[in-house]
Amino acid sequence: MDQGACAFTGHRPAHFSFGYQEDHPDCVRIKNAIGLAISALAEEGVTTFISGMAQGVDLWAAREVLRQREKREALRLIAVQPYTGQADRWPESFRDAYNEILMASDERLCLHPAYTPSCMMERNRWMVDHAEILLAVYDGSASGGTAATVRYAQSKKREIWLLDPKTLLLAQLKPPEEDEQLSF
Repeated sequence: MDQGACAFTGHRPAHFSFGYQEDHPDCVRIKNAIGLAISALAEEGVTTFISGMAQGVDLWAAREVLRQREKREALRLIAVQPYTGQADRWPESFRDAYNEILMASDERLCLHPAYTPSCMMERNRWMVDHAEILLAVYDGSASGGTAATVRYAQSKKREIWLLDPKTLLLAQLKPPEEDEQLSF
């Protein structure tokens, strides 16, 4: 496990009321809150950040790490692609942003040469397995990849920073003790 590593998880743009409008005030507020959380993590000594490179939270967080790296040279970004061609069917503007982030990353890892039904979950588990902390922009919904990733991080006894996308409140959950259980 990487010392001082944080993985990102969170909802895709379609999950939010503003959808793919990245300049919408609610989206801007979420991105600013992600930036503040990354800054707080860096202040605590986290230097490595891991993004699964999905649209939405993953790319917003990756872009913010790269922005903050301009002033904090120790920050590193690892881009984990679930498969080659992850962004091939995305609109051009999103594909361009994806490729820029991928090229600026300190390390790139691609888990599969082509899509598989389990590649997204494998990517999420790889990220949790290689991080001490999970930063989750998560509204508490019971289903979906973000919920599954949060539950997996709990099972691996990771520290979880939950950023509520509606209230922008950040809750820091320490790993449970051996006999303690966390649930959402």
